[in-house]
Amino acid sequence: MRDDEGSAGLVPAPVPLAGLTEIRVHGVGGTTPETLLGDLSPTMVAGDRVAGFYRTSDAQGRHREAYSWGGLTSRSRSRALWALLLPSMFANMAGWMAQRWVTSGDVETREAPTTRPFRWAARLAALALTLSTAVMVTMVCLDTLAYQCGAQAACRRTGWWTGPLDVVAPLDRPGARLATGATVALAIALLFYVLANRTRSAYERVEPPTPISVDQGALDPEASTPTPSRRSAAAQVGGLRHPEFWSGALWHTHLSRLHLAACLAVVATMLGWPLVQLGSGALAAAAVVLGGLSLVAVLAALALDDAAPRLAIAVVLGALLALGLGLSAALVLPTAAATGALPGSREAVNVGWGLSLVLLVPLVVQQSVAWARRRALAESPAGRRRVDVFPWAGPFVMNTVAMLIANTVLLSVMVFVARALGRVEWGFGPGPGAVGTPGPATLWVPPAVGSLASVLSIGLITVTVVFAVVVGLWLRRAAGKDAVAVEADLRSRYAREGVPQIQSVVEPRTDAAWWRSAFDPPPFAPISARTSGHPSRWVRKVALMRRVGAHSRVVAWLFVVFTGFALVGLVLFLGYVWVLGRGAPMVLVELGTTVAVALPPLYVLVLTATWRNERYRRVLGSLFDVGTFFPRSFHPFAPPSYTERAVPELTRRIWRLHDNGGSVVLTAHSQGSVLAAAALGRESARPGDEPRVGLVTLGSPLAKLYRWAFPALFSDGFLAGLASGAAGIGRVRWRNVHYLTDYIGGPVRTEGSVIAGGIDVELVDPPTHRYVFDQPLPRVLSHTGYWSDRAFWRQVDEMCQAVRPGTAAPPASVDGLGTVHDGAGAVGDAGSQDAGSQDTVVADPRIPVRYR
Repeated sequence: MRDDEGSAGLVPAPVPLAGLTEIRVHGVGGTTPETLLGDLSPTMVAGDRVAGFYRTSDAQGRHREAYSWGGLTSRSRSRALWALLLPSMFANMAGWMAQRWVTSGDVETREAPTTRPFRWAARLAALALTLSTAVMVTMVCLDTLAYQCGAQAACRRTGWWTGPLDVVAPLDRPGARLATGATVALAIALLFYVLANRTRSAYERVEPPTPISVDQGALDPEASTPTPSRRSAAAQVGGLRHPEFWSGALWHTHLSRLHLAACLAVVATMLGWPLVQLGSGALAAAAVVLGGLSLVAVLAALALDDAAPRLAIAVVLGALLALGLGLSAALVLPTAAATGALPGSREAVNVGWGLSLVLLVPLVVQQSVAWARRRALAESPAGRRRVDVFPWAGPFVMNTVAMLIANTVLLSVMVFVARALGRVEWGFGPGPGAVGTPGPATLWVPPAVGSLASVLSIGLITVTVVFAVVVGLWLRRAAGKDAVAVEADLRSRYAREGVPQIQSVVEPRTDAAWWRSAFDPPPFAPISARTSGHPSRWVRKVALMRRVGAHSRVVAWLFVVFTGFALVGLVLFLGYVWVLGRGAPMVLVELGTTVAVALPPLYVLVLTATWRNERYRRVLGSLFDVGTFFPRSFHPFAPPSYTERAVPELTRRIWRLHDNGGSVVLTAHSQGSVLAAAALGRESARPGDEPRVGLVTLGSPLAKLYRWAFPALFSDGFLAGLASGAAGIGRVRWRNVHYLTDYIGGPVRTEGSVIAGGIDVELVDPPTHRYVFDQPLPRVLSHTGYWSDRAFWRQVDEMCQAVRPGTAAPPASVDGLGTVHDGAGAVGDAGSQDAGSQDTVVADPRIPVRYR
């Protein structure tokens, strides 16, 4: 028996690598390989159960594989907890939203996608989120829990967790209580650092592939081991084209240490400053000074584009020394302590919040200067119209939204914790001569905390609801006006596509008598609906989806409105409190703080409950699949980037097939098309000519979302390189299939684009107006229905034929599920196959393979 025929046992048969292989790459939501391949039991041929390649039977003269990467983002319910890292994700996204005037041409390949001033300003803005978070967490630990609650016997009896405090932090030792609170804040900072390290070992540890050796196909382990890059991905020349763009482990380690040092410095400073007020002496002052110097060192180190391990470790050690001095000062604090809020905490918090706002100023200045320069270039004689981009200062907008969300939740948590422990009093302590009263513990909360928490939470919810109602009403009204034109367009296109019309007179008890047209009212509709002459409800739904598809990016204006709301609100609040000298306005504090505290766990609960439903998971998790696409080059505590593993794996699979006489066609949907573009656009540096790669994208957000929101990376020039066939991996033949009803995907060649024609293929949606009597009307396929469209599969078949020249493909038959079949079932002859072009299947798919 030949080895390539498999065995009668449980050992999987070898996998042929020669010939044509179609690799299907799914989008958001973690579509299973069973669904992608229409096979209940596909065979894993590479990777592991988290992200792997699966193969089913051959058809149409080609192997059929699926790259299932959903385990990196969506398969586990624990991933729902990443919703708590939404502000960090926004801060990291903001750094990738830079705009530049040059969006095509050779300049892109010679320069980094962003400038050094922007990278520094974006990192400072991301650090502002870390600092503001650290300030509020430390304030809760030091003031609310350790100093106030720990000093009251009534508060200590509120929960089991207060029992150990009698040993380590007695009532009569405020310094020991403060040291305990600082230790809790330290533990929270270390928790984020450890989580970042664990996710880095699972994602960033996979280095981008490098050529195996000078001789293509020769295995040389020493030459094939990639060397990790020290440079930030945002500073790599050529952006996505650079071979080391996805090598982010060392930079993420460096950035994690700097943010950890900043957190430690905040804890040390906020501990030392009140101790100075309480008379602790030189140790506390030294902690404040050294903590401040550590923060300055972090700010300076963020200007670097290359990881400096020794510098980062030195800064962390300096911050740890400052915290150690603060803890030592706390332990020798005298026993006497005033009641009320922690003395000096007000000034410490004001300085911390003020520094967080100041760190946003460099980004504001940089964005303003860059906007003025782009405007001047646009008005010059050589200027030309640019493709559409994010409406206004995307990096600043996203950082502001991140700060709004984090501050709204954390300020509300401060109020919620105090309310849970005792009775809340607004202020900083009892007045002179005040006498304590028996009963529940009294905890003092600054009025500004309650005021800002309620105003932010109620304001954000109100703005979101009003925005959604206004946009929804506008879309429906506009769709109603479009319905007549949409019906005429659909009838014209169906006629060109050869879709049969419904016969007005048919013989009874024939097949023709069963067919109806969705242009007509339902058979059992009221007489008024059948004689009104207005477009049917089905047509109006198509018109609405077309309108949504054309204006789905309007949601970006919600973030712009949030930013304007924040800026105006900040000016009014400071003017009301500081200029007019009035107290902070207290508006529905109970309601606002309760809602703000409940929203994050409610979102996590909804995600967890719906995680097994692919449809809901795709909708709720799509934001995270977009937000976690880019490397963590600006905020290390953001959710991990799945592309750090997915892009190298997809590239390696293509190389593996090429080196064994195979050719590849990528059929990539939605977010999968972005993965495919990143893999194909990367410079491979392999000797010799690579076989041509076919690329069929469906519902692709490459232009509608990524070129619009991230123009410095997914620029018109980068996409033009793919379209012209001159991609980094070699020759590429590309077709982009889209519907007008797609709210995420769309054409890549738009007004102002330099991309050549012939790439975009617009299909009609719904594919037909015909339906069987008493059956559902034709479904609007929109973004998720490409796989069931016969016209789409014809595009895939044509691409496979083009990539495999000289080989005639047998006639195809496509069923209603989009599965391609031939007359004889599976096709065994998928190209010349021999023993040298076969691969063995991983023996135990539960064990992850080793990556190089």
